[in-house]
Amino acid sequence: MKIHRNKVKEFLIDTFIFVIGGILYSVAINCFLSKNNILNGGFTGIATILNYLFQLPIGTVIFIMNIPLFFIAFKKLGVRFVLRTVWATLINSACIDLGVILPVYQNDLLLSSLFGGALVGLALGIIFIRNATTGGVDIIAKLIKLRFPHISIGRSILFFDIFVVILGGIIYRNFESMLYASVVIFVSAQVLDYVIFGVSRGAMILIISEQSEKLCNMIINDLDRGVTILKAQGGYSKADKDVLLCACFDNQTHKLIKKIKSADENAFFIVTQSKQILGNGFMKM
Repeated sequence: MKIHRNKVKEFLIDTFIFVIGGILYSVAINCFLSKNNILNGGFTGIATILNYLFQLPIGTVIFIMNIPLFFIAFKKLGVRFVLRTVWATLINSACIDLGVILPVYQNDLLLSSLFGGALVGLALGIIFIRNATTGGVDIIAKLIKLRFPHISIGRSILFFDIFVVILGGIIYRNFESMLYASVVIFVSAQVLDYVIFGVSRGAMILIISEQSEKLCNMIINDLDRGVTILKAQGGYSKADKDVLLCACFDNQTHKLIKKIKSADENAFFIVTQSKQILGNGFMKM
């Protein structure tokens, strides 16, 4: 009984999240993109073109195009993932066709592209967090990855998006629409990454210093961050050295660098952005 209740609770949470995502996606398509002849990539872009040519409902076309993929994906990607994706796609398609009670924005096409792309990325991000997608190119890319492991999912999606953008430019007979579509795709990808990885995004810092012990204590006590000491040897001097490895949140990076410089102005350090940091003190795995 408890397992059954948990499944019902999980289904209701999924449904709520998918509805929120569907509404945001609907606002992006209906208020900012489709009426301005600006495409999003993937199946939504193709559905928008068909809507422009034949007045077919965008959401319905998206769902119909996904049906063959659902059957193929059942065997390859697992029943649980596909069932979530079918439900998310159905809700998303329904939200697009039902529309929203908001005015269509048709003043500045660049603003339309920016806000449309941001809403698309936000909508997809919160759906992806629930281990589902809105179907389309995401499924195709996963299937291609299974068949051809050397082809990345990102590359497959990018190739398909480029195809849709070029097709849209030909159909609309407007080169600018291709440029605005590129803005939408870029912005949506950035927002999507931020939604998925933003909570655990940070920096990794490697520090080489003659005062490694002093810096280690300073980082632990003043910044409340952990430090890993790596044993190394200088390539030229052959002298043994300690290399400090520290991971921190983005908002701590500047403070940490400032502290290192004040403690040892001769310290050598490398700062790299980390898309995701998991573990104790950061996002739970």
